[in-house]
Amino acid sequence: MIEASKDAYEKVLGRPITTEIADATSLPGEPYYFAEAYHQQYLAKPGARPYCSAQPQGVGLPDYKEWTPFSGDKSDQYAPKLPTSCWKRHAPRKGCSVVQEPNEVIEPAS
Repeated sequence: MIEASKDAYEKVLGRPITTEIADATSLPGEPYYFAEAYHQQYLAKPGARPYCSAQPQGVGLPDYKEWTPFSGDKSDQYAPKLPTSCWKRHAPRKGCSVVQEPNEVIEPAS
């Protein structure tokens, strides 16, 4: 899933992403665990504080169903929690201007 999302984002971004992706079993210490729900899509949550190092590119990842390597129940398990309509309305803009954005509650568009 990580590789699939990276490949999909590289296509729309128009350049390679150079972040290393490694098998968690090769890392020392504790195994990797999927983050708790409150960590998912952090920047889209009310009260989240955007940070400049995120460097928003103003380019969104294509719709999940276009690139997910999973199907059926497994696809649903990892699907985004917010609807696409919400991301269209509240997508980050290019550059660091996101830091100055108001921090109002995000309501999914219907």
